[in-house]
Amino acid sequence: MPKCSTLTSYLLPLTFAVLFLGAGCKKEQPAVSPSTAAPTTPAPAAPASAPPSTALVAPAPLGPPPPDTPSVPSAPPSAADAVAPTPLPVQPQAASAKPQAVPAPAPVAVAVPAPRVIRVTAKQWEWQPAEIRVKKDERVVLEIANLDVPHGFSIPDLQVNELLPPGRTTRIEITATKVGRFDFVCSVICGRGHSSMRGVLVVE
Repeated sequence: MPKCSTLTSYLLPLTFAVLFLGAGCKKEQPAVSPSTAAPTTPAPAAPASAPPSTALVAPAPLGPPPPDTPSVPSAPPSAADAVAPTPLPVQPQAASAKPQAVPAPAPVAVAVPAPRVIRVTAKQWEWQPAEIRVKKDERVVLEIANLDVPHGFSIPDLQVNELLPPGRTTRIEITATKVGRFDFVCSVICGRGHSSMRGVLVVE
């Protein structure tokens, strides 16, 4: 390359000199200095493209995984993965169905106290005892034994009136619902002292 550039720098002035002289021009053309001449730089050669590679890529070999990678066993199916059975539809009860009857509780037996028994004797023209005392609302049974003729036991204020056959014991139950003194008399004429056969029931 330097030799070509030097040769060119000598040939150009010589060519201009020949042209100047041959044309007969009076005006002297300035000489071109070799230093001012633009050197011609050849274009750089394009780099050669690399030839395509003809090497073939070998496929990866198929086989078991490397020994350092442990194989993971498949997990058994869990209960959550199971499909729940579809519940059967419930048929609504008919509107006309009657509700079941609830049995009533058995009644509780309450012990009732037995009535108090009072023994009385009836004979011609007197009562023994002639005065009987009870409590209000107290159940009382009078057992009256008749020793002779027919008599009767009557308490007019309490609507009590019973016959007393001779030689027998008669039971009369009384429950006084009010407080006071109530006379009882013989309700069957039993002789000349019949009007004096009286007693009193005291309710406290």
